[in-house]
Amino acid sequence: MQQVPFCFINGRRWITNLQVPGVLCSLSTEELLTKIQEWGLDVTEAEAQRFRDNEVDGDTVDCGLTETMVAYLFQASFKKQVKFNQFVSRMKESSVTLTLQTVSPEDWQPSTSSTSISNENTLRLPASFEIPRFPKNLQLKLDNKEPCHKNPRDRHTIIRVPYEAVAQYTMYPTNSEYVQAVKTLVTKYPFLKDREGNGYGPCVQGEDLLSIDAHLKVLQCQYQKMQPDTMMVHNRMQQTFAWRQKEIADGMPVEDVLKKYPFLGMPTGLCNELGWIQPTTGNVSQRFREGLSCVAAKVIGLTRGKTPLYQLYLDARKEALTDDLPDLDTRAALLFLPYVFKEKLDLFVILGEVHPKTPYPTVQLLHEDWKPVFSRSAPNIVKLDGSEVCRSSCIFEGIISSFCLYFVFNLAYPKHLKNTLIFLQKYIVKIDEDEDRPLPITVTRQINLLY
Repeated sequence: MQQVPFCFINGRRWITNLQVPGVLCSLSTEELLTKIQEWGLDVTEAEAQRFRDNEVDGDTVDCGLTETMVAYLFQASFKKQVKFNQFVSRMKESSVTLTLQTVSPEDWQPSTSSTSISNENTLRLPASFEIPRFPKNLQLKLDNKEPCHKNPRDRHTIIRVPYEAVAQYTMYPTNSEYVQAVKTLVTKYPFLKDREGNGYGPCVQGEDLLSIDAHLKVLQCQYQKMQPDTMMVHNRMQQTFAWRQKEIADGMPVEDVLKKYPFLGMPTGLCNELGWIQPTTGNVSQRFREGLSCVAAKVIGLTRGKTPLYQLYLDARKEALTDDLPDLDTRAALLFLPYVFKEKLDLFVILGEVHPKTPYPTVQLLHEDWKPVFSRSAPNIVKLDGSEVCRSSCIFEGIISSFCLYFVFNLAYPKHLKNTLIFLQKYIVKIDEDEDRPLPITVTRQINLLY
């Protein structure tokens, strides 16, 4: 595998960590189903429909389906589940992975082995090589000289775009050719240059197995305490963030992630994680509160008489103190949003000890009726893929934690809540990852009614 430009981290040279998507992530749902059947796995119409209903395309599979999700797609057939996992593994082998690793001094010089691999007709990188434009949202950040390279998702894109541009000329670039590409990048955007080293790569926060193990021991120790050191926990979680996100991206089960990083099993830990994934969000809880307060009255008005919860909301409002009414209306608006977007609340929030109907993030109320849900105290459990993630004391905190899980575990939105979650993402928390992709008509129509 070819080396790429080095970065200086803690006084050592490192290869930048990067995974370039292969063919899998570009497949639509129908193309994915075709590939699966071409591979030799017989898919029934019912199974194919489950793929369509849950919008399982190549990108979704590439992000990583859990065992529960695969079992749902191929019900009552262990053989198909195993063969599907084999198919995914085989497809992922076509992706290019550059692993984060230390580089010995003797390997710092440009490698010439790649020339022996490529054939005589391979094109070489031209002297006038130019960096192509980045995705619209990222390009705007670069043009405004924002430190977007400190955001892991943006950093990966910043690295990936030059790689893919170089690959247009040669599949076997030499180290000097890749350095040439990144030099061009740094010349165009000087603020991306490393503070130390040769500067030919976006900043990467480096950790190794020993340092990660030390951080984890501190976190486990703090978790056992009645009153953990909040600042210490925050710092150690931030230092292990990039490592943790890679483990999640590599398919670490939810249960194992929570055992290794127990503070992710707390609402504040999930909000902090979303803040590191999307640095522009700031205080997630505050974003929710402020965003919902602006539309609460209209959401409640649009759902008047259209949900059995509406009368319970009116009853709770009569019993509430005047000072509590704004918060009560905010909680009601959050619960009523799925009805506004013609979606089902009972696939998002459930009552009692019943098992969630889907493996997606779900808020399970510990009460057996809906009335207490509008009060300040509504104890609940947030679940994902059958595992208990965290507990919270009110529905507002539970739903925020559930929303954060989609980003923490890189999950695609399920069809049954997609419009509601898109609205929360773009208009309440103000995360706009797919700026170029138009909103569904249902969302656009309702947004025009809310604002």
